[in-house]
Amino acid sequence: MPACLKCGLPAAMRMEYTMQDLCGGCFTAQFERRVAKTNRDFSLLRRGDIVAVGVSGGKDSAAMLYCLDKMAKRIGGITLKPILIDEGIEGYRNVAALKAQELCSQLGYTLQTFSYKELFSASMDEVMARRDELAQEGKEGFTPRISCTYCGVFRKQALNKAALGVGANKLAVGHNADDTAQTFMMNLMRSEPARNGPMGSAGGEEEPQEGFARRVKPLVYNLEIECALFCKLKNLPFHLGGCPYAGESFRGYVKDFLNGAEKNYPGTKFNLLHSFLEIQKGLNGGKSQKSAIAASREIPMAQCTRCGEKHSGRSTGGLCKACEFLTELQFA
Repeated sequence: MPACLKCGLPAAMRMEYTMQDLCGGCFTAQFERRVAKTNRDFSLLRRGDIVAVGVSGGKDSAAMLYCLDKMAKRIGGITLKPILIDEGIEGYRNVAALKAQELCSQLGYTLQTFSYKELFSASMDEVMARRDELAQEGKEGFTPRISCTYCGVFRKQALNKAALGVGANKLAVGHNADDTAQTFMMNLMRSEPARNGPMGSAGGEEEPQEGFARRVKPLVYNLEIECALFCKLKNLPFHLGGCPYAGESFRGYVKDFLNGAEKNYPGTKFNLLHSFLEIQKGLNGGKSQKSAIAASREIPMAQCTRCGEKHSGRSTGGLCKACEFLTELQFA
């Protein structure tokens, strides 16, 4: 058994992209240092913050809440409020929610749950059933969309509503290095490179526009597999099952592709992450993410004529994207 590069104890894992063998203790310490570096690089948390922490019952959000809990106690004056979005996917979210509740109880937090059903009057299962029904009927003017298109819009709005609902000024989400690399690749493969400019890397807006919580990503320097190992070593409860609708997504294909590339060429994902950060500066006119976002704030936001939510104004009929989808699906 190889020895840990840092302390000499028996190694528990090997980080192929750095050619390092590490014991469990040194690995978890390194994981937490990367979260701390993300905080320094992007000024994520500061005293006085009320942070809504999006937990799902999965490994990423479990690792994130654990690390943010330690960080908040070390910095002082930071309040964490775990929130869970229940999409209404039977056999998946209800099972994962039990793990999220177990995690929050273990760390001493009260979990607050918000559902698609209460926020949008339709669960994700109902959305998918209605989509298939309308598509089968061949309803004129109806264009069926993949599950992740609907869910991505609903979930983003639900998280922001939940964050504001608990009085938070920031929203922490468990997006890791894999997620960022995947999104970067997806934008390139769709011939939409400009989308990488405003995509955001970890810090979001320093002072977001009214009606939005600042979105932060503490795990952007950590790989997905490392989040799972961290949870195992820290005995954090999490659910491993995947979303039953994920098979429809383009992201799933890109994820498999990058996992294969990482296996054969270790470091691929971090190389993409670093390339994204550099290209983002170019797309932002050489400005930092913070400066580019500040400039984008000059573009006025529209207000949805149905629900009152702020949106970019790119949707039809004065509706936000969520209400546009709900109208298409005849829920509104």
